[in-house]
Amino acid sequence: MNADAGAGARIGRLRKLAGWTQAQLAGRIFVSTSLVKKVEQGRTSPSPAFVAACASVFGVEVRELYGVQVADNISGLHGEASGISELREALQCFNDPQPAEPALNPESIRKQLDRAESFRRAQKYAELAMILPQVLHHLFVHVAETSPTTWQGERNRALLHDAYRLAATVGGRFDHPDIAATASERHVVLATATGDPLRSAVSDWHRSTHFLHNGHYAAGLRLLDRALRHVEDQRPDAAAHGVAAQLHLRAAVMAARNGDGERADDHIREARTRVSLGAVTAPYYNTDASELNVVIHWCAVPVERNDGTEAVTRASRVAVADATRPERVGHHHIDQARAWMLHGDREKALGELNMARRVSPHHTRMHPSVRETVRALATADRRATTSLAGFARWARIQI
Repeated sequence: MNADAGAGARIGRLRKLAGWTQAQLAGRIFVSTSLVKKVEQGRTSPSPAFVAACASVFGVEVRELYGVQVADNISGLHGEASGISELREALQCFNDPQPAEPALNPESIRKQLDRAESFRRAQKYAELAMILPQVLHHLFVHVAETSPTTWQGERNRALLHDAYRLAATVGGRFDHPDIAATASERHVVLATATGDPLRSAVSDWHRSTHFLHNGHYAAGLRLLDRALRHVEDQRPDAAAHGVAAQLHLRAAVMAARNGDGERADDHIREARTRVSLGAVTAPYYNTDASELNVVIHWCAVPVERNDGTEAVTRASRVAVADATRPERVGHHHIDQARAWMLHGDREKALGELNMARRVSPHHTRMHPSVRETVRALATADRRATTSLAGFARWARIQI
């Protein structure tokens, strides 16, 4: 399938191969025929829910409709991924670890994991990939040498749980699904042996990503509801509030894509309440129970419902800025670009894309929604402006 085509063109091609009319496809994914037509013509950028629904009825992966290429992701992010091979090998050496000298004790491993998390937050994924293999090798040794019923054993398994979740992030960012799947399965199984009941809920939050990206919203919401009930059974301290807030934010996006805006806003309110109660996410990496993240999700929910006017209205009431969280802030501007496109202001849509580029260049260049928004902008105005053409060249998008 042509990697330079947009998702709409790929959807149209698969629809024709299936022998369906636009009306028949619309009926299968529960949208209007006019929306299918606009998406296929490139006049409207498809929402993630639209693309996921099409992938489901065609029996293909979501990333195939977006035209995601593994080589493009690697070169686009860092030009190389020297740690990927070592990380893949390390994951398979759980019963035959090969730790390098000098030996790392658990305290040293925690410092390495803190450093790895700082790389993740700064979007230095190549550095993150390089630091994890030896961390895993040393942790495998410590886990094998300690009983799971002792506090040392629980501590070591908690450290390994963190390392697996960071490894799953690397696999996702570099589009290596085997690494992401292996690491994800391992941290889900390991969570119950860490001595921390909240880690199972954290793993469920990570697991829900699969349901979100593939359009299995009902199943994802059931998983999140179970996780929230599990958190409710724990002592209501700051860590529990932090995990609950993260689960509610994910559920808000899931509910919005599932067409339930009221439920989505209910989850946003619950997350805001948890944050106001003093939620923290330490020591759980890759989580963010902050007021900023609540605001970003509050603005995103209308976009997921294709309500651009409400999305830009909400965004006008808040300020979203934090130099320490470039990916989160960049994601907000990507959402707002689509919101302005839905609202009918192409100039402001491009302005938001350029804001995302300045704040979070790696995330912006590789985000599938950016590519679809740029193509929709170009289709809407065949006299593509110099600024739009320049952005497209930077993002390697053919228009």
